[in-house]
Amino acid sequence: MIKGFKGRLLTPGDTDYDDHRRIWNEAVHARPALLARCADTDDVALAIGYAHDNGLPLTVRAGGHNFAGRSLADGGVVIDVRDLNGIAVDPERRITRLGAGLRWGQVDPVLQKHGLATTGGSVSKVGVAGFSLGTGLGWLGRLHGLAGDNLTGATIVTADGAVRNVGPSTDPGLYWALRGAGTGLGVVTEFRMRLFPVVQPTTGMLIHRLEDAHNVLWQVVEATAAAPAHLNWAAVLTCAPPIPALPGDVQGRPVFLVPVFSTAPNGVDDPHVQALRRIGRPLLDTIAPTDFCAFQTSTDDAAPDGTHWDVRSEWLTHLDGPAIDHAAAMIEEASSPLSEFLFRPLGGAISAPDAPDTPFSYRHAAYMTEIIANWPSGGGAAERAWTDKGLNGLTHLSAGGPDVNHIGLDEDAHRARSAYSPAARSRLASIKQAYDPEDIFQSPPWVHG
Repeated sequence: MIKGFKGRLLTPGDTDYDDHRRIWNEAVHARPALLARCADTDDVALAIGYAHDNGLPLTVRAGGHNFAGRSLADGGVVIDVRDLNGIAVDPERRITRLGAGLRWGQVDPVLQKHGLATTGGSVSKVGVAGFSLGTGLGWLGRLHGLAGDNLTGATIVTADGAVRNVGPSTDPGLYWALRGAGTGLGVVTEFRMRLFPVVQPTTGMLIHRLEDAHNVLWQVVEATAAAPAHLNWAAVLTCAPPIPALPGDVQGRPVFLVPVFSTAPNGVDDPHVQALRRIGRPLLDTIAPTDFCAFQTSTDDAAPDGTHWDVRSEWLTHLDGPAIDHAAAMIEEASSPLSEFLFRPLGGAISAPDAPDTPFSYRHAAYMTEIIANWPSGGGAAERAWTDKGLNGLTHLSAGGPDVNHIGLDEDAHRARSAYSPAARSRLASIKQAYDPEDIFQSPPWVHG
């Protein structure tokens, strides 16, 4: 079908087509005409040419963990890069080369052999590619910035089939765009990322009763207002994880979780960590020196494969009492124990005056929120409405738009465009025109201004 293609080509008639087509979010049912599981960069170029010559929509699949399922299109060609999974580490220069098909759970253990890490995802099943090309907000973000901030270069196959090694001085416009544009500019086959020393951070979970969420979260916000960048945390309202040590009356019931991550040299004794531990009366405190890889996989069970998901997100200027109370009320209405309402702080390197110039448009925001709905089967109409209701209760705090990595199934183009500022959209559109004038790749929302 594609002369010279070394990998595997699958069509709907193949018995294992669905096994290769399936992505993390089972709510996405698109059926591409061809799955091109590429063996190398040359295969990527051949698949691009095939899609162009046959007038077929073209998408790219790496980790397949995107909520909206942008890696699949009905009747299209999927360039599947999962077999591009090489890793090389230069511990002296603190640079790693990562194949685009990798997931963070494959990367972290290799980097940890050298006592190093990069600003990767906080769920190990998330793919390197989608995470890094979008927002790229992880546990090391406040200390070292977003994933795109630490992208030193990349190999990309553009719409004309050319293989380009981009960086600050080679195709600088394309390099700028790859540090946060998401999709639509080509197929990245390798990422080159900065590394940082990380060995045994202090991590864990503070679990509180849901009725204490207002007072506890407000105190956490106040206690961390001037916290150093080595301290990171989140606020998660969801059902209690299946931990036997929790009291029986909260088992399977909504609770308020405060995950904590610190790289302070004094570990558990860091006063900022201790300040969080003294707030309220947690039902469980698991904060301790932790293997980095273990922490990175600790929330995987909260996002299992083989079920249905939708999401709403927003960058927020601040948090207030009504927002906290709204989140607590919403989680009591959730139909699935896997649904959650999440707040994550920014600041630190993300918001620093000398932060890199990238497409990311919300360095001025103080928090990001995600409203994640889960349902086991069916259309999920009630759960999707729940996400909209959750977001509507936070509009008074909006910094301007959503996180491009957390745009949901039904969100319209206007909503998706607002993931970037007008200036960033304009610059991205001009780069798209330069490298993909025929719009071979599915147009991302920012193309149309």
